[in-house]
Amino acid sequence: MKETEKKILLAATKLFSENGYANTSTKKIADAAGVNELTIFRQFKSKSNLLQAVIHHHAFEGYIVDKIAHLITNDVKKDIEIFTHTYYLFLKNNIKMYLIQVRETDDTSKRFTNTIDYTAFMKKYFQQKKEEGTFVGDPNLISTSIVSMVMGIFTLKVYAPEIYHDTDYHDLMNIFIENLIKLYTK
Repeated sequence: MKETEKKILLAATKLFSENGYANTSTKKIADAAGVNELTIFRQFKSKSNLLQAVIHHHAFEGYIVDKIAHLITNDVKKDIEIFTHTYYLFLKNNIKMYLIQVRETDDTSKRFTNTIDYTAFMKKYFQQKKEEGTFVGDPNLISTSIVSMVMGIFTLKVYAPEIYHDTDYHDLMNIFIENLIKLYTK
């Protein structure tokens, strides 16, 4: 990554998390990065693309697909647990970026880039396991279900914590995982 790009990404990360996406102009980002505003548009084409680059490169734990690729064991049962719990922790550890995407990203922006890529990674993994004969489910359905369940629990914990005030989210996820394993693994 070029030094100019790194400066822009660091400035944008700081300003987006402090002021929100809508309240952060490209001019403010350029000033904070010590570059001309046109440089941002040459590098990223739009403010929306810049936000996606921030999410992709500067999430607290980095790019989730890179992280998960190192954790996979190739044991489908264990990997379903890893997929589920790793995604929840990723959302929790990147709550600022999550909130920016939920609240403030405009309609022309691509939201949840890491989640989209994560779902595609899982789909490819489950497709491979299906071809090997260790998984019998629909790779797209299971990948989407894992992401939807985890994001649903996380979103409700953030925006409506009273729903889970007496329920441990780990218990909910573990029941889901157990059922996936029973239904779709050999």
